[in-house]
Amino acid sequence: MNCLVRLQGGWIVKKARSVEDAMNIAVAEAGKKLNPDLDFVEIDVGDVDCPKCGEIFKSAFMVAGVALVGLVFEMKVFNAENSEHAARIAKYEIGKRLGRVPLEVIEVLEID
Repeated sequence: MNCLVRLQGGWIVKKARSVEDAMNIAVAEAGKKLNPDLDFVEIDVGDVDCPKCGEIFKSAFMVAGVALVGLVFEMKVFNAENSEHAARIAKYEIGKRLGRVPLEVIEVLEID
């Protein structure tokens, strides 16, 4: 089974000048930790829904120059036994390079 696995993780950025700056720093720092071993993993800032109005916002929150940015990691896993196995593989491979960044599986899609 070949799968596309999407994980989300919380990334802390200190001394950011703006939310946009924090998002750029988070993606760059995560990319440095994954490269060159996992340069095929796609990294992007996630989205969240406003609980009040339902509008979609980028997943970043900043207070006093410290930001928490929600990143989404997308990785293709080939020859997995099932979707749970693919999720474990992706979480292990990405997680061991990111260290103490908490990761959660968002979705696993079967691909051709």
